[in-house]
Amino acid sequence: MPDVGRVRRRVVAMVPERAKDRLRRALGKGPAPRPHASLVVRHEAGLVHYAGEFRDPVRVVALVVRPASRLGQVSLRLEQAPSATFAFALDPVRLWELGGRAAGRFDLFVEVEGMGKKRTEQRLGRFDHTDTSAAMAFIEIEGAASPFGEQVHAWTHVTDQGNVSVRYAAEPIRRFEVEGKRLDVGPRGIAADLVLKTFSRPASDIRLSLQWRFSGTTQEIPVRVESLDATAAHGLYDYRISFDITPDAVDDAEREGIIDPHLIMELDGFELPVRVPFAEKSFSHFRLRDLPVPTQGGAHVDQWVPYLTFRAKRLAFWSERFTVENHRYLRRIERWAWLLAPLRPFSGIWLVGEVPYKAQDNGFALFRWIRRNHPDRRAYYVIDADSPDRDKVEPFGNVVTARSREHIRYTALASRFVGSHHAEYLHASRSPRLARHARGLRVFLQHGVTGMKNVRLNYGRLHMQEMPPDRVVVNSAAERQIFIEDLDFFPSQVEVTGFARYDSLFEGEPQVQRRLLVMPTWRDWLTSRESVLTSTYLANWLDFLNDPQLQALQRDGVEILMVMHPNLRALVDDLPLEGISIAPRDADVQELIRTSAALVTDYSSVAWDAAFLRRPVFFFRFDDAVLTGARTPFIDAATALPGPIAHRAADLAGEVARSAGSGFAMDDEYARRAAAFLELPTSGYGERNYEMVRTADGLSTRLLRLRNVRAVRDAFKRFRAGPHYYRVMSLMFRFGSLLPRRDIAVFESDRGSAYGGSPRALFERLHERGTSLDLWYVNNSTLRVPPDAHKVFRLTPRYFWTMSRARYWVFNQNVHDLCRRPRGTHYLQTWHGTPLKRMQNDVPVMHGRADDYHQKAQELVDRWSSLVSPSPYATAAFRSAFGFTGPIIESGYPGNDVFHTEVGRQRARETRLRLGLPEDRTVVLYAPTFRDDGRAAGAKGAWAHDMALDLGRFAERLGENVTLLVRLHPLVKFTWPKDLDASIANVSKYPDTQDLLLVADALITDYSSIMFDYAQRGRPIISYVYDLEHYRDALRGFYVDLEEIAPGPVVRTSDEVIDAVARLGEVEVQYADRLAAFRERFGGLEDGHASDRVIDAVFNESERGAAPN
Repeated sequence: MPDVGRVRRRVVAMVPERAKDRLRRALGKGPAPRPHASLVVRHEAGLVHYAGEFRDPVRVVALVVRPASRLGQVSLRLEQAPSATFAFALDPVRLWELGGRAAGRFDLFVEVEGMGKKRTEQRLGRFDHTDTSAAMAFIEIEGAASPFGEQVHAWTHVTDQGNVSVRYAAEPIRRFEVEGKRLDVGPRGIAADLVLKTFSRPASDIRLSLQWRFSGTTQEIPVRVESLDATAAHGLYDYRISFDITPDAVDDAEREGIIDPHLIMELDGFELPVRVPFAEKSFSHFRLRDLPVPTQGGAHVDQWVPYLTFRAKRLAFWSERFTVENHRYLRRIERWAWLLAPLRPFSGIWLVGEVPYKAQDNGFALFRWIRRNHPDRRAYYVIDADSPDRDKVEPFGNVVTARSREHIRYTALASRFVGSHHAEYLHASRSPRLARHARGLRVFLQHGVTGMKNVRLNYGRLHMQEMPPDRVVVNSAAERQIFIEDLDFFPSQVEVTGFARYDSLFEGEPQVQRRLLVMPTWRDWLTSRESVLTSTYLANWLDFLNDPQLQALQRDGVEILMVMHPNLRALVDDLPLEGISIAPRDADVQELIRTSAALVTDYSSVAWDAAFLRRPVFFFRFDDAVLTGARTPFIDAATALPGPIAHRAADLAGEVARSAGSGFAMDDEYARRAAAFLELPTSGYGERNYEMVRTADGLSTRLLRLRNVRAVRDAFKRFRAGPHYYRVMSLMFRFGSLLPRRDIAVFESDRGSAYGGSPRALFERLHERGTSLDLWYVNNSTLRVPPDAHKVFRLTPRYFWTMSRARYWVFNQNVHDLCRRPRGTHYLQTWHGTPLKRMQNDVPVMHGRADDYHQKAQELVDRWSSLVSPSPYATAAFRSAFGFTGPIIESGYPGNDVFHTEVGRQRARETRLRLGLPEDRTVVLYAPTFRDDGRAAGAKGAWAHDMALDLGRFAERLGENVTLLVRLHPLVKFTWPKDLDASIANVSKYPDTQDLLLVADALITDYSSIMFDYAQRGRPIISYVYDLEHYRDALRGFYVDLEEIAPGPVVRTSDEVIDAVARLGEVEVQYADRLAAFRERFGGLEDGHASDRVIDAVFNESERGAAPN
């Protein structure tokens, strides 16, 4: 049956863009172009000139300029006598001053009048004819800088919709997109017709490049380029590109590898060439087949198999080298393998291995155990003919050479694929034509403990490009929880058997040498020799290896042995590594770990092997923020890693030197952490793995396989993103609501984006007291909860079902609109702060919200059963704002208990470690709230944010001794520069604000409720209220006079903020009395026991657990 979606997308892709525009306008889904109008934009003498005309009867009377982030505010208005033609000269320097000297975008509007003299506004843009070719260069704005210290220029920018704007930034927006018109990949080669969209910037020197990823070898392919008329496309630049790659046009490269195709172009406004990959949406509606490329000698065929990269979803090719005869045999098997399917259950063939060039891990360990203990089992090891590890495998027999005829035949016949990586590494080819016949059960042995890195895209059941495994081997209940909760596997698929290689890891008593093993992992973004040699990655590791403290250890007899990643080994001759030994390429890494006294790594899972042997492990995490990014590791490094963490080379060398001084003894705390990830005896690993593989097949396994099929997974993703998902969830929720309540308590902070505040405090306190309730925490991150609790992702089917059955909901924001509180469920609303700004019913007009905001908000409030209040002041404000008539528990905020306990001091130490903050460094937290007018009324999505604090100036004056943590409001969107000063840290995604308050020596905020929480610490609070009058009089208003009650200095400019931070000691003394009065008035109930008071007030006696001590 044809894929209807693919056919539809292909038909749509063939429709010309102009026809699509006409169809959108006819359906009312797109703005219409101005009737018979033209526009010319040019930069001249420091001004931006706009000239054009409308046809009768339209008359232009003014040009209006507004900041895009403040849609209701007019920054500039230029008038002219009513006329069909118009000519305006805009001074970007004047606009910069009027706009508050803030980087950002200003949108342009023309005010026109028609025949009835009625005046209306229209965006300047989408004209029949638009010429911006004379407006490409920037206009210098003398002395203009962004909050990060970048030089700011004025640029003419055309939005994706074809509207003209002025943008203040260091460089223009670099945006591009490839739209596939035709893309054929098959035996005859690659033929393509594409449209390259570069939007508001023109491109030149466009060419196609093929890059072999592992060697960096590149080959450029000529392309045919046709520049489409930008003036007829509202000033947007498109290029029609076509090319043909025949198999004989491709140069011989390395034997096998990955090939990345991309376009290279020169883009106006940028110094370096721009690389344009082929994104999934560019070709997802085309059928891509294998491409056989004969080598120039004629003895081999390189088969290119197209696939999508797992992270960026970009087109790439696996290159697989076969002999000509074996490639013909592969084609025959692909055609006739269906005849072999009935034999598969009886073949008894297991293909075992790792990656084809290796035999060092769990795959080889299990194979060796099978050959020694069950020699009759038809288990075969897959390995390259020229692998350096082949000699280790040969004595055991049953060795299959990768890409051989035997390998091709066994791929179709095997009943098991047992490997330490994806099962596709054990296939003779990744071609879908062979993979559809490789139906044996897949067992994932793993090649390291999962936890330190987020591998959701690599190995998540719903996210991996490959077919998911049917069984996964893990070492502990903690690791099993990761696979179930974060990687979406079913409980029956994850087996705690331990790694097969641990039989030899724990075998006998090895002779430990005075050796420090150094094993850095790789970074995916280092794709060329030059990028490696100039990287901070290489610089940091060389700084460590050449540190004087490490050299002193060498003189004292400690051997430094480095196990190089294969990608780094090619550069060994270029590296200054005097005195550092390099392990041979075929060295047995596990044996090196057994016989070494200590290990230094960054993110490598071999750390656990060393820790299980009670060897000290040291973690060098100098690029945590870059490497992890939005993909937070599955375990908390500060509390779960089995060794100390260092962010600087000198600190790491110091840790190693101290450990060497104590004989490289492992700390008991780190041994305890390691033991949490290995719960099995120190023997019998091979036998447990063998029995699991042998008994893996069964009806339940076969049924679960259906859910692993790509078509089923893709169908669920479409259903999840489609219009019917919430209808089905609503029916399921209503059904669950009718059933009896279960002893479940569900906790949620900030709509699942955080683990903090009062819900976290109540969750942890209930767990500590030993409640009889089943505790669930709603969180969309890699949060780890205790083994006897549960985590659930928000808005998933499991979430709605659990919510529908729970006896308690504990939230600090409103629940999803679909979740109407069932009878018998107690909904405890903790809220998320003491109010300074007016809220809900106390604000007649809520900017940035829909007209029915108040009605919908009140409907959500009416679902609450009870509400937590931190003070009598807050209680009065809550009654007024929310119209809530139910019980209010005036207890203090549970989330603030941490400021009064030893737990808080421990969390402060852990937070400093996570963020890499030295104990002797001053830490200041800047946490502004959002502005309601940062979004148009009724609009959806995030609010815009203006970075009012000059971060560049802050870093320049105070960066030597002060770290500024910047935490933006969850509702705002802000683009951070890549070259942020090291003294400025973006902590907007940090899961718990309370942790940040625990490490902050001072707080900078504006109208946020965070000041009431931080007052409990008794540290300086600086109120930076640059827009006080506008916020107070036009946006929100306050329940109290901020200037009258502020616990610290109230300032209006960045310089005043910086001056106050520079003299924190004076500020603390000067405002001590005001801060004490503020704390007593608004937080007098806070004493560290608010959680217990709330628990005792809400939960039944049998559910509370032990009485507080």
